Amino acid sequence: MKALSISLSALLLLSPMALKAQQQEIEEQLIDEISVTATRTKRKTSEVSASVSVVNSEKLEDESMYNIKDALTSTPGVQIDTKNGGYDSRLVIRGAGLKAAYGVREIMVLLDGVPVTDPDSFTRFDLIDTQNIEQIEVVKGPNSTLWGANAAGGVVNIITKDPLKTKQGSLKVGAGNFGRANANIFWNDNLGGSLFYNLSLSHREAKNDWRRWNEFSTDQVSLAPTWMFEDGSSLETRLVYSQADMQLPGSLDEEMFKTYEETGKAPESTGIWQYSGRYSTNSYLSTRFKKQIGNWEIVPMLYANQWSHRHPVYAQIGKASALNLGTDLQANLEHPSGTLTFGISQRQENYDSKSYAFGDVETERVTSRWASYDKIVKVNSDAEGELNETGKRSTQLSGVYIQESWRPADGWIVDAGVRHDQIGFNLSGEIYRYYSSYTSTYSDCGSTATDCGGTAVDQGKYDFSKNYSATSPRIGVNYRVAPGANVYAALASGIQTPTQGELSSNHQLELVQSINYEMGLKMRQNQFELDSAVYQNLLSNEVVKVINSDGRTEYTNAGKTKKLGFEFSGNYQVSDEVTAGLSYTANDFRFVDYMEPVSSNGTTVLVDRSGNRMAYSPDQMYSLMAGYKQPQGLRASMQADSWGAYYIDSENSQTYEGFQFVTKAMVGYELGRYDLRFNVENLFDQRYAVEVTKSYGSKYYSPAAPRTFLLTLSTKL
Repeated sequence: MKALSISLSALLLLSPMALKAQQQEIEEQLIDEISVTATRTKRKTSEVSASVSVVNSEKLEDESMYNIKDALTSTPGVQIDTKNGGYDSRLVIRGAGLKAAYGVREIMVLLDGVPVTDPDSFTRFDLIDTQNIEQIEVVKGPNSTLWGANAAGGVVNIITKDPLKTKQGSLKVGAGNFGRANANIFWNDNLGGSLFYNLSLSHREAKNDWRRWNEFSTDQVSLAPTWMFEDGSSLETRLVYSQADMQLPGSLDEEMFKTYEETGKAPESTGIWQYSGRYSTNSYLSTRFKKQIGNWEIVPMLYANQWSHRHPVYAQIGKASALNLGTDLQANLEHPSGTLTFGISQRQENYDSKSYAFGDVETERVTSRWASYDKIVKVNSDAEGELNETGKRSTQLSGVYIQESWRPADGWIVDAGVRHDQIGFNLSGEIYRYYSSYTSTYSDCGSTATDCGGTAVDQGKYDFSKNYSATSPRIGVNYRVAPGANVYAALASGIQTPTQGELSSNHQLELVQSINYEMGLKMRQNQFELDSAVYQNLLSNEVVKVINSDGRTEYTNAGKTKKLGFEFSGNYQVSDEVTAGLSYTANDFRFVDYMEPVSSNGTTVLVDRSGNRMAYSPDQMYSLMAGYKQPQGLRASMQADSWGAYYIDSENSQTYEGFQFVTKAMVGYELGRYDLRFNVENLFDQRYAVEVTKSYGSKYYSPAAPRTFLLTLSTKL
């Protein structure tokens, strides 16, 4: 809290009057990053009344880009890490996404401006070809006004390489320790004048044998044809197919983590469920038409995503498939005072699932005066056993939005908008058997109304609907106080629905609503760039995760939470070849009103956690960066990341100290059409945990990978 108070005071001292005096004789920076995410139209990031971070192609070229984590680790306000090193990045923005066991929740993810997030807010990164990314934009804070429900934490727009660039191609191959290898071929061309396209084929894999059962591999194909017509209109299409396989090694107890700290290896995992994984296929299609008619720009889009995966459920093996369909009609009207943006959107998901018992298990006979049964003591593989459960789910999301971007005077921009969303869920299914942690066996649900494995059912069946409706207004003001210096203030609201899985756990979950107050400073000068923001986000009914006495994850609404934060990033061009940078985040995320359900010996009681800090929320995070680059020849970069301490449970009984100066480095050399690069992660081989949790008095650790390296050779074709 002290760090946050100091940070707030520092921002307030940078008043508009002081900035005017400082900037009178400083030239405005010639280049400012352009964002298309925050306002749905192109605008300089310095003129956006929100916190926007842009990871450009120059930074991406210096990264190994094995997953999204490589690009976003230094972004202020963002927590991101991976337990496997594959596509399984866990993303948290300003505390949004904390409840996610895997994947991304509470954050809208776009691919070239088109949603890839399911209507219930769930996103998987296995679809994304990291070798085909040109730029990533991160808009922090509620963005429900333009992008709809389930963008309450922010929006991440992953922008792929542009088909309209001149004819070019590249071939890239890489290899490293722990069985890491990748390959990518990329081609960009023009067919007969109006048709442009690019094609990307990628493969990544890793044995990750510093842990048992820790392999991953992924193959991706991306095709992006774009038609440019004589009247200036365009038709952009994206087709993506991916197949991704990832083993999940589980967590470590305290003794196992000590072994990892001493040896850098983790040959065991805690618990019975030693073998599980996620194996997925994804097919994605989007098409977007842009046409200018006088002062009007019309942008209709259609998109579809079909995915299937085999994945773990508590003590079970899940199989699921889904089809997502969406459409969005956006219109922009340029007028003398600014831009009016409005539109409608419709999204729908149909989802089918089955859950199976683990089939390859070892048991031991338990006999008591009450019963005799075979207790599961070990799982040998993730082979399927008997069918436990079937389910069908559908989600529909409809929205209408409007925003006016008004320029009342020179240097002023006022953004005011509102959106209304309606979201409906329909869930049905039948539970035949479930796993009981009391007996360590699979049990039948029975033939009468019962509490079947914690799910309220009638003779094993459930069928219910849930509907939500909300309006999300926003207003923001941006003012240029001096050449190259802008200040902004914004008041924004956002909404977040429970996911389908969370509603299955608790049919009574309410809609999460947030109100975010924010102000910030942005500076763009010849050699210097600075972004800072301070915010307070007040949330009602935030969905939080609870582990019940049976070991299963359940979800409940916290009454109120308050999230305070300060973010800073700065970059300085020391010379033509040398750059230096710093990013800093201070957090104070607390429950204001929360009664946590705590289970013990089959009984659940409510315990007051009001005033406690939220788990897995470091009090501060910071990164130091430096880079060297010749026009053609040698280049190098280094980045050191630190996380402060955080509580590992809502009780605030224990903390994890975080980590300090975990460093990655790159050295590369470009000669003609050839480029050789050497990337090292965790340069000093620090032994730390990417996450520590606590359940029923025991700590569980997810260890970070030891020092890893990748040597990559690429050539232009």
